[in-house]
Amino acid sequence: MKKMIPWLSKIVKPGDKYGRYTVISTHKIEGTYHYHALCQCECGSNPRYVPLGGMRNGEIKSCGCLHKERVTKHGCWNHPLFSVWSGMMERCYKPKNKRYSRYGGRGITVCQEWHDPAVFIKDMSNGYNKGLQLDRVDNDKGYYKENCRWATKKIQARNKSSNIFMTYNGQTKCIGEWAEISGISYHLLRERVFIQGWSPEKAMTTPTQKNLLI
Repeated sequence: MKKMIPWLSKIVKPGDKYGRYTVISTHKIEGTYHYHALCQCECGSNPRYVPLGGMRNGEIKSCGCLHKERVTKHGCWNHPLFSVWSGMMERCYKPKNKRYSRYGGRGITVCQEWHDPAVFIKDMSNGYNKGLQLDRVDNDKGYYKENCRWATKKIQARNKSSNIFMTYNGQTKCIGEWAEISGISYHLLRERVFIQGWSPEKAMTTPTQKNLLI
């Protein structure tokens, strides 16, 4: 580890509390602009250097004991849905997660009850099978019981915000699903409605050249 040297912060002071951490002193890595605080965690573990940014924005709240206590308390660590819960929380609340921009970055949150993994597991155990993925019915709303379901990768892909939807006979589905129902290719159906300006009724009922030959 590079050498830590004393550095006086104008914002973070000794005695300040951030989560379970109490600040002892402030430092920087010699020759850099990387600032840390030497902190003592409430659990009594050895003092450690904590990046100031992560500590101040709430991303780092303890030496790891808080997460361990939550998991141990609820007995969820080995449950097959714990990794699903963990992934959901990281997508919504950890800016460093590679998928954060599509979730937390655009306002997708997890209901307060589901911050407890045991409640999430209780609510979502029914209907879960290996291979299914957690999916939101309304892709613009957050994670809560009424808006979540277990879905195959295919169904989840159809529900992405980037999909193109069309209403036909009073039902709204993505173009890919209408293509499967009608037997018309996705690209042709999309071209008819969104490029040529056909009505959904005409696009769905006009035979293709291939069908005319049969």
